[in-house]
Amino acid sequence: MRSSIYLTLAAIVASVATAAPFHKRSPAPVYRECSSPGTFALTFDDGPYQFSWDLAKSLHSQGIPATFFVNGKNWINVETDSVSTSDGTKTYMEVLKNFDDLGHQVASHTYEHKQLGGLSSAEVEYQMNTNADIIERAIGKRPTFMRPPAGEYDDSTLEVLGALNYHVIMWDLDSLDWATHSLPDEQQHYETLMGGESGSSGTGHISLQHEVYQQTVDEFVPWIIEYVKSKNYRFVTVAECIGVSSGYA
Repeated sequence: MRSSIYLTLAAIVASVATAAPFHKRSPAPVYRECSSPGTFALTFDDGPYQFSWDLAKSLHSQGIPATFFVNGKNWINVETDSVSTSDGTKTYMEVLKNFDDLGHQVASHTYEHKQLGGLSSAEVEYQMNTNADIIERAIGKRPTFMRPPAGEYDDSTLEVLGALNYHVIMWDLDSLDWATHSLPDEQQHYETLMGGESGSSGTGHISLQHEVYQQTVDEFVPWIIEYVKSKNYRFVTVAECIGVSSGYA
């Protein structure tokens, strides 16, 4: 009996020793600026909203791709609400499809704009998967780029996002348009970072704006376009900015 116990223990030890090692989930990579020199990623958070359709059209008409980090249920409910646009009444699902049809990038900002730090894995997965399902129904693709609301996350968040195959897109240029709603203040944030630069200086930027504010859309965005072009930067999607093939699964 004793010898058989020893044999059993030896077998268990041997099996543990030869088993494949446990690998911790790789955290999602975090990006704060463009890796491609001379590029500028114009990004918008918190939409879609009433200005989104015509903003996307205006940018497209000027040859400017943007990246929209969208919520499923924040200022509006994407699945149920509609909006009046220059092309008539559209559902917000159509607004998302219009982003994609016009060559803009559609990325995730969580379903309900929940700050992710401190949430359980299940809660983070719910925010991300619910939003991804909505985006996929709208444009036929699931996003692999996301931006955490308020830029807030922790190590656990990154592990969950990594398991879900996301890239975390932060920013290096924050216009603070959500706080100031003032063109001179917004201009100052840009000029402080970019004043001595040009697109040939080897830098690339990811800027943060919010398309839910009319002042941003009507006044600030036209100034951004003129200023960034004057610095000889090239507008790109986040995918091109960081050198990732598409940003979709």
